[in-house]
Amino acid sequence: MKYIRTLTLLITLLLMTGCGSGTNPGGSPEAIQAGPKPSWLIQQPVDPNYYLGIGSASKNQYGSEAQKSAQDMALADLASQITVKITSDIVTTLIENGTMTKDEYLATARSEAVADLEGHELVDTWQDATYHFAYYRLSKAQYAAVQARKRQAAVALSTDFLEKANAANELNQFSDAFNAIIQAFLPLLPYLNEALEVNLEGQTVILSNEVNSRLQSLLSGIDLSPNKSALTAKLGQPITEELTVFAKGNTGQPLRGLPLKVQFYRGAGEVLGSVKTGQQGFATLHVTNITAPLKLQVLEVGVDVEQLIHGVESPILVGIIKSIPPTAVRIVLDVENPSIYLESNESFSGKPLQQLQVEPRIKNHFIGEGFNFVDNPQDADWHMTLNATATRGTEYSGMYTTFADVNLNVIERKSGSEIYANSLSRVKGIDLSYENAANKAFDNATDKMITNILPQILESIK
Repeated sequence: MKYIRTLTLLITLLLMTGCGSGTNPGGSPEAIQAGPKPSWLIQQPVDPNYYLGIGSASKNQYGSEAQKSAQDMALADLASQITVKITSDIVTTLIENGTMTKDEYLATARSEAVADLEGHELVDTWQDATYHFAYYRLSKAQYAAVQARKRQAAVALSTDFLEKANAANELNQFSDAFNAIIQAFLPLLPYLNEALEVNLEGQTVILSNEVNSRLQSLLSGIDLSPNKSALTAKLGQPITEELTVFAKGNTGQPLRGLPLKVQFYRGAGEVLGSVKTGQQGFATLHVTNITAPLKLQVLEVGVDVEQLIHGVESPILVGIIKSIPPTAVRIVLDVENPSIYLESNESFSGKPLQQLQVEPRIKNHFIGEGFNFVDNPQDADWHMTLNATATRGTEYSGMYTTFADVNLNVIERKSGSEIYANSLSRVKGIDLSYENAANKAFDNATDKMITNILPQILESIK
């Protein structure tokens, strides 16, 4: 009996050892077993020498990833203990301009803080049937020492890239200068709220402010000059005149490799939206079509910010770049209506009509779309040929039937190429006489043309 009691006691002790709280300071969370709830879950721990973080994750929600999720949340909680203040003029400007909200900045800063943590310890883990829990800590003294080391490295790296940016700017290499300034900014992002002072060119400056100032100077110092501030164009046609923009920087020299965005500020059309300046600082603009029927239209050419920030992953840095007003220049377009010469032939039973039936309605439709008609084919942009004929059909009980055939084609006068051709056959008209029936046939054919054919012609022309 004594032997049995001893054996039972040993088994009980073994079971108690295996089913503990899972305390594993600084170790791995493997083989966690459920047990009594630890004190750090009952009462929030406090330690003046450490940042503390506790996280939990539902097993039902996260499944096999619950343990890792609990640890990630614990680290996020730990990072939230590290105060993030908004004292930097740069950040304040971002928020005031609406580029980034206060909550967005704080969330981004804390996310970067989590990624930047070093020296954190896993104090303990625990689980029950439904949740995983994790408890981390980070020595405040160790964190301060690591951050001091990182600040020094960030200042050295940023200063080096700032010098490269200045060298590229003096050589008028915009892309290289801009990329170098971005690289100078990146190491400073965790320290935007700290006055990191350095000596540059014999002056003591706050490094983040200096990098930001040079970024603004680079972007706002761009000057764009078009070869034409106004020109004449035609609806439905490309701009054939040479249209260029010259770019120079704050040094007064041409800028090479500057990305530009071309768009309609007023009106609409088809443009080659993105271009870059060449070796001499010039970029050629291509407007391949004007589609809006407006007399006064405006083309805008500006620095393509989206191209500049391509590849920049930091939301804070993207916000800083977007907060700088982009340089842009506008070109006024005096848009003329395209001209059409309409050659028409309308007949009934082989005889020309004394009063045209189809032509007037065709003209009215195109005039409503912004086109005008000329009497001389040499003055026209488009040569349109219309042939409409009606033939007699049968008579039945005093009702007469006719059939209309209509052919329409459009030729671009300058090139002589046919851009559109279509026809309608045997469109019926019925009335009390052949003449009236012919008029109805022409009307019915014109209705079909306005509905089905003319939109296709307009699409081809425009």
